[in-house]
Amino acid sequence: MKLSNEEKRILELIILQYMARKEEAKVIPEDIRSKFTPEMIQFTLSELQAKGLVEYLGGSYTLTKKAQEIFKKVKVVKEEIIAWGHPDISSVNKTRITITREDKPKDDSIIGVKANKACNDLRHELKERLKMSEVVNITLNVDGIEEKITAFGSPALELSNKKEIVIRKDDMTDDKTLAILADKAACELKEELRKKIKNKKNKIKILIEA
Repeated sequence: MKLSNEEKRILELIILQYMARKEEAKVIPEDIRSKFTPEMIQFTLSELQAKGLVEYLGGSYTLTKKAQEIFKKVKVVKEEIIAWGHPDISSVNKTRITITREDKPKDDSIIGVKANKACNDLRHELKERLKMSEVVNITLNVDGIEEKITAFGSPALELSNKKEIVIRKDDMTDDKTLAILADKAACELKEELRKKIKNKKNKIKILIEA
């Protein structure tokens, strides 16, 4: 049941973020829950209670006024990226999602080409937030079809690649990694969205919130 300091911080952020949305801890995405046992979640809730951030009332945990005030002061940093579909996009990769500035997809994780930004182009404010291991919410929108992805930042992020942005299900980092421990890979996106990104006329909007 022992957690590293990084895992503790990530799990605390997961729980606090979901409670801030007035949801219970049980709604944590299955992919995240598979990484943290119920015992780990309960242990983290107890630690958050000791810190005065959550309280146990009426059979469930809720945010304290102290935690609510903290969340009110935290400004969400947002940035949008625009990419385009392509008929050669397969989106069958099981571990990552990639957006590229290049004209054609070169591997099966790419879900958008001709992007207007790569990691190196992201605003400094967002890069700093991502390196603080914050929860990262990513929304894909293609022709009205929307897909939401939850992932995490890391102090190990470089965010310097000039051609690509990668969202990973594992915890590997390199110069093109935007976020890790994502709850979805390319193959797990909605079937309707995966069809839309095969059309080169379709614009792909990628909203990053951290």
